[in-house]
Amino acid sequence: MSDFDAATRYWDREVLGLSYVHWMANSEVRAYINACINGTPHLWPMDFLETVTNKRHFTRALSIGCGSGAMERDLMKRGLCDSVDALDGSIHSLHLAVTAARAEGFGDAIRYFASDFNRPVLPHGKYDLVIFQQSMHHVGKLEKLLRNVLLALKPDGLMYIDEYVGPSRHEWTEAHITAQRAAFHMLPRELRLYDELALPIQIEDPSEGIRSGEILEQLAVGFEIVDQRDYGGNWLSIAFPVINWSNADPGLASRLIESERAMLRSGLKPWMKVAVLKPKRGAAKRAALLKYFVVPKAKRIVFELKRMT
Repeated sequence: MSDFDAATRYWDREVLGLSYVHWMANSEVRAYINACINGTPHLWPMDFLETVTNKRHFTRALSIGCGSGAMERDLMKRGLCDSVDALDGSIHSLHLAVTAARAEGFGDAIRYFASDFNRPVLPHGKYDLVIFQQSMHHVGKLEKLLRNVLLALKPDGLMYIDEYVGPSRHEWTEAHITAQRAAFHMLPRELRLYDELALPIQIEDPSEGIRSGEILEQLAVGFEIVDQRDYGGNWLSIAFPVINWSNADPGLASRLIESERAMLRSGLKPWMKVAVLKPKRGAAKRAALLKYFVVPKAKRIVFELKRMT
């Protein structure tokens, strides 16, 4: 079974009975994220996209990693797109997405497809918007996917990402969470589900953060940033799943947010980012397509040669 297959089975289980305590679902945290991106808690990440693009209308969009479809429905409600093609590996998520789209009257405008992002099959030059919402950090074959996206975008098309770009799962060291562990031990014992804060490597989902630390580097090969915003996550994303919320007082979320702000002020590099990017053109695009194609193959050859020696 591939890592992607194992990951989709995990998310099929999760969508049926979510066991993970997600930090972004908290209303105070959501207000904090919105303020980091837009300067106000009342505007959402999609408002950032609208602002950067001057409320541009897109003919055909592609959403890679759509989950249960909230993003695509939001695009349609805002009148930003005529139609959206949406991909995900979780069949149960796609079922929920299709059901919700039909219930809200978007059944003809939003088309859903099961897909392995590591084996993309995308039409060339058809999309003027491609969206990744917390999905690119699940992709092992980043170069292959980004090459296909670069080919799929129209010359004046745009890419929007809302992504975890922190350490990859194989890069984690104790130094990465020194500040977080100190904050964790300052919490009262009755709030901590565990005695120690473990490295945040999700064992159940082998695709989680598989190459997240390389995302910005790989994007720079074929795309240019139009605008971007960081919104942390360095402490909140780790803290929420390891806290006994049944014992928490109403002010805990606010204190966690302030702790994260202090960590970021101390110099920690934010793990979460939204950005609007445009594809490179002309010779730069051709060079990017070649690099996306050649470099992974060269790495595999070097790996095989080392393994044989």
